[in-house]
Amino acid sequence: MIMTVGWAMLLLTFILPGIRLDAPFSAWMVRLTTTAGLAGAVAIAVAFVGVLVSRAMPSGHRRRREFLVHITVLALLLGVGALINEQLIKNALAVPRPNIVWLAEEEALGMTPAQFYASMDKPERRLYLRQALAGPGFDAAALNTKVRDHWVHETGYSLPSGHAAAAMLLATYFLAMGTARARRWRWMFHLLPAWAVLVGWSRVLLGVHRPEDVVWGGLLGILLGAAAVSLSHRLLNRIKNPAQGGVT
Repeated sequence: MIMTVGWAMLLLTFILPGIRLDAPFSAWMVRLTTTAGLAGAVAIAVAFVGVLVSRAMPSGHRRRREFLVHITVLALLLGVGALINEQLIKNALAVPRPNIVWLAEEEALGMTPAQFYASMDKPERRLYLRQALAGPGFDAAALNTKVRDHWVHETGYSLPSGHAAAAMLLATYFLAMGTARARRWRWMFHLLPAWAVLVGWSRVLLGVHRPEDVVWGGLLGILLGAAAVSLSHRLLNRIKNPAQGGVT
């Protein structure tokens, strides 16, 4: 039910108002969006797995094995999902980011979006964009420093949103696992869908994604999260009942 509400809220990205990207609020949006980046996702995964396995168990050995199962499954699904998204889906669709399109329209990019993506690899695009945003063809005051740095870092294709996918994967996984297995602090797991939606909104507000990028990224995350839940349940049940075969 909560994930359904979260999904419905994610659809509201289509009617989000714009924000001033030179205002302090935009810097807070950057901080929020980075919580679903690599370092943020790892920190959230470790913290919530710790809550999951903190319930009373017969032995610390079993807690360690459960911790390992959760972390391994999440690392696998997050890693495989990111690889498929970045290397296959995004490259196949080749949708430029909205901020890159806007910069080209404002004649601050110095080339078309198609040329920007086709002529350079990601590190070269980052260097080129940093120079373009600092050049005379663009008013640097129009962007908060943190927003400008975020634009420079995010130079891959746009569809679907990797941040939205990672956030919804974690929200789906921990809401399902927390409801089924957690004995303490269950309320914490119910906060994650709202966090995932806010991450998706931040992507649109910062100009690095369109609403449809976030919605499709969220759907991808939900599917990956469901796969992670299914895999974890199987592995954890083998730990609980080693006589059925598998982990001992």
